[in-house]
Amino acid sequence: VREGSAAERPNIIFILADDQSTMLDSLEHMPKLRRLVVEEGVDVQNTFAATPVCCPSRSSIYTGRYIHNIGVYNNSAGSGGCSSLRWQEGPEKSNVAFHLQQLGYATSFAGKYMNNYGYGTSNAVDSLPQCLNRTMAQETSDMDFTCAQRLEYVPPGWSNWQALRGNSVYYNYTLSNNGVPEQHGDDYAEDYLVDLVKNRTLDFLDIHLSRRQPVFAVLAVPAAHEPADPAPQYADYGQGLVAPRTPNFNKVMADDDRHWMVANVNVNGSAMNDTVISFVDLLYRRRLATLQSVDDVIESVVATLSHYGALENSYVIYSADNGYHLGQFALGLDKRQPYDTDLRLPFFARGPGIPRNTTIAHGALVTIDLTPTFLELAGMSRPAIAALGMDGEPSAALLKGRVSKEQVARDFLVEYNGEKWDACAAYLANDFPDLSFDLLSDGLNCGLRGPSSFATAPFWEGTETFSSVQDSANNTYTCVRSINATHDLQYCEWKSGEIEFFNVAADSWQMTNLVSAMPAGLQAAFRAKLRHLTQCQGQASCSSF
Repeated sequence: VREGSAAERPNIIFILADDQSTMLDSLEHMPKLRRLVVEEGVDVQNTFAATPVCCPSRSSIYTGRYIHNIGVYNNSAGSGGCSSLRWQEGPEKSNVAFHLQQLGYATSFAGKYMNNYGYGTSNAVDSLPQCLNRTMAQETSDMDFTCAQRLEYVPPGWSNWQALRGNSVYYNYTLSNNGVPEQHGDDYAEDYLVDLVKNRTLDFLDIHLSRRQPVFAVLAVPAAHEPADPAPQYADYGQGLVAPRTPNFNKVMADDDRHWMVANVNVNGSAMNDTVISFVDLLYRRRLATLQSVDDVIESVVATLSHYGALENSYVIYSADNGYHLGQFALGLDKRQPYDTDLRLPFFARGPGIPRNTTIAHGALVTIDLTPTFLELAGMSRPAIAALGMDGEPSAALLKGRVSKEQVARDFLVEYNGEKWDACAAYLANDFPDLSFDLLSDGLNCGLRGPSSFATAPFWEGTETFSSVQDSANNTYTCVRSINATHDLQYCEWKSGEIEFFNVAADSWQMTNLVSAMPAGLQAAFRAKLRHLTQCQGQASCSSF
């Protein structure tokens, strides 16, 4: 779809952090982001992940679709569809870069793409039939490798492709440099991934901004994902700080009708001990330290745009794939939970038509909205965007302050499919006979953390190894989030039968599950919304009831 002249289009720079919540104070430690983007633009405070975990969320971000419409259910390639051949042969073909390239953009990707990208051991011709069969992919050994995309593969639409193989790391990784494998070691100057993302993107900007060609660049930095290796100059950042002691920090919710994984936190429904808390505090400081390098990325990008006289015609946007928790409800670390620590994302944007230093506290922006919004900012019409079949809503008007509090009302879906691989043997003693759980060979591998967790300073002074249970097959749920001018409500149902209902406007830390007092008519209304949203497809269907 070509609309208007490419030369007139704005640049779009999208900086995507990994595992960054708005509720754990990390943004207070990024002064360059605040000065160069937030104070020059908008802070959209109600920004949410439709799925609070890396690969499904990123798949939604790049396609504008809910995960039930793209077949990416969790971080596994076989049963989960992450960076799989199913993804490659289907929804990925209609990704944001493909559409922007059709509009005349030079496009660049640098950093973490998907958790299983580059691990593929076969090709689509040989393995596609098996990989398209989800049952076979789930039940056949090695399908996570057979069904994953190969490192040599470059998705359609990208002019420049600098993608990490697999999940976020900072050193000792393999990169796909436009389809050519490139090995990296542990030398800070040559290999530190946050800086490499910055430098490869700056090289791309130098070429295309000098030609006055509009650019779309994604800088998918690994920070602040574990292991959160800081650059050496920032290794001491945050000394003495501890993870925020929020109202739900280390709070066990055994008597609040919570879903099974939270009610049985730490396997037996116990609080974190001092060992785990000390690890959580160190991880908090390491995460802050890695984000100092991301702050430097933002400064360099803005300076480059300014150097070429392109800053005033550029959107600089900062967000994350999902949030994160550090001790909330006694869950030591991770995401994957339908609570606001894991769902609420930063979203800051500056650019043409966006007001300066403005907080937008009404409405809602969801990860499925990002691609439609990027296309709208690039000049594509709303009817043309709707015709692409995306589930999300173009939201340029919200960013530009043209939508009043009275005009916004949004019901959207939050959905996730728990993974079996992280299930502890202790989790087998459950009341859900219709669900199967893997008994791992040693019965102990439940997300082990300990003295060997970090290879760079600062190191953990503890000596114990402990389990950090982060997921299980019964952590499978769908939720409706309902936000308008007067309320903010969330209703969730788990595959294993539990239900949670929160008045988030009055209970921002989700301390009280109100389902037992929920009127029957209200519950029926939310169940009807949930049924509709879990089957919706396309913008019209997913935004109306």
